[in-house]
Amino acid sequence: MMFLTVSDVFMRKVFNHSILGTVELTQFMLLILIFFSLAQTELMDGHVKVDLIVSRFGARVQSFFDLITQFSCFLLSGLMTWSTILYAEMMRASGEVSQDLWLPVYPFVYVVAVGWGLLGIALIIKFTLALRKAVRP
Repeated sequence: MMFLTVSDVFMRKVFNHSILGTVELTQFMLLILIFFSLAQTELMDGHVKVDLIVSRFGARVQSFFDLITQFSCFLLSGLMTWSTILYAEMMRASGEVSQDLWLPVYPFVYVVAVGWGLLGIALIIKFTLALRKAVRP
């Protein structure tokens, strides 16, 4: 992405011609990068977590709050996956293409749906780990 962007800026400044579709390709690559890294970031506990109040409780109470958070985020991730699949189907049926390169957009929307689905799987894994921690004597 960086090479493409730098090349585009260089071509525009030096030769007064830009590379066609640079913005679109960068957007599509960024979309793939972000949504495929959501699940891994969740499994590595890399997402931002504000626990000013919860950190003052014991381990079992913290696990209880983790249960609620992980399960509600799992439900939200499932909803996002489903709605993104419906949106991708709508875009496929309408034949939506990108502006400059005329690439079909719906495969990239399916990538978003897969990313949401993988995040949901990661969240259910974290939910089961929190459940074990909460019920352990």
